Amino acid sequence: MKTTAEQTTPWSCRTFLIAGLLCAGAMGGGLKLHVATDGNDEWDGRAGRRGLLRRERGPFRTLERARDRIRALRQENAVPDGPVEIILQPGTYELAQTFELAAEDGGTETQPITYRAAKPGKTRLLGGRVVTTFQPVADEAELALLDRSARGNVWKANLKTLGVTDLGQPNWSKRGAPPGLELFFDSNPMTLSRWPNEGFAKVVDTDGPVEKNRRGQDVSRTGRFVYEGTRPERWLQEKDGWVHGYWFHDWSDQRHPIAGIDTAKHVISVRPPLHHYGYRKGKWFYAFNLLREIDSPGEWYLNRETGLLYFWPPHTDWKRARPSISMIDTLVSIKDAAYITLRGIVLESCRGTAATISGGTHNRIAGCTIRNTGAKGIEVRGGTSNGVLGCDITDTGLGGVH
Repeated sequence: MKTTAEQTTPWSCRTFLIAGLLCAGAMGGGLKLHVATDGNDEWDGRAGRRGLLRRERGPFRTLERARDRIRALRQENAVPDGPVEIILQPGTYELAQTFELAAEDGGTETQPITYRAAKPGKTRLLGGRVVTTFQPVADEAELALLDRSARGNVWKANLKTLGVTDLGQPNWSKRGAPPGLELFFDSNPMTLSRWPNEGFAKVVDTDGPVEKNRRGQDVSRTGRFVYEGTRPERWLQEKDGWVHGYWFHDWSDQRHPIAGIDTAKHVISVRPPLHHYGYRKGKWFYAFNLLREIDSPGEWYLNRETGLLYFWPPHTDWKRARPSISMIDTLVSIKDAAYITLRGIVLESCRGTAATISGGTHNRIAGCTIRNTGAKGIEVRGGTSNGVLGCDITDTGLGGVH
């Protein structure tokens, strides 16, 4: 028979533990629960691991456990008067799913709920995984696929061995498409391998019939365009190459998978859906997601068939850099709740928007650092008196606060 701590601990002792926890919170005015990267969800949520019963005393491991503990105490009418604080000790918390706070998790004007960093800026909620398995590319066949300048500088990691199966698509601008995985190093976004390394290449001409649009402008709707030079000859063996261009207007871009390259005619064909406005001579594009185009530090490429991630790191102090990949869409969701505050926490590395507030009242994201998101930093929809205060927001794909 499986033995649990609850079965082996005398009832009077268990009562003492609960009472001690509540009294400690009451003495400080409210309730304090602690979460730490070296915590344990079987513990009681108190700070430190001291005392005779230290096997049960200590911080939780996850935010979900702290949230659920508050729910349980409320059902017992055992939450002391005053503010409730969930204090996150320094460290990196890898989230496998969105941390969700609903109406039942909210507070009141006299009993607000705060999730805060013990040391502001030192607690990271990471929407993905730290990758610690990089090894130098040493196989001769793989080295031959790389640009000469990259040989000896590129490392690789097998994401499938880390349990990463949802790799997304490198098409962040397509509505409804799964957001793409990104790579971060030293908490900075790295560059998906591309040519040219900066700026754009010119669309020399279009290939195929040309017609007039409603404004009398020449437009091609074939999805084929002429490039200059010989660079695309390097991409003939690439299986998942893409082009990103402003194909007709300077304000309307689109990413396309490369369908084919005709080196004799210098023509690149793209896969549908084709650009709504068509294609015309003189516009610009760049190519990306190409292994052969890793030719400078900071560039990376992902083989979505094998799960192999190739990367030319700016340096190889992996312990300091803590390379990470984005996996989940949203880190924190507050929905129809009241008087919840996130304070002093770093939210980073997600494919969508870092934090969302929808409905409810008097919810705050305050003094947080938001960075490295595929979409927005924070999105607030509906509700009353919800807000974002004193946050630093950088490197977001589609905006800061919406």
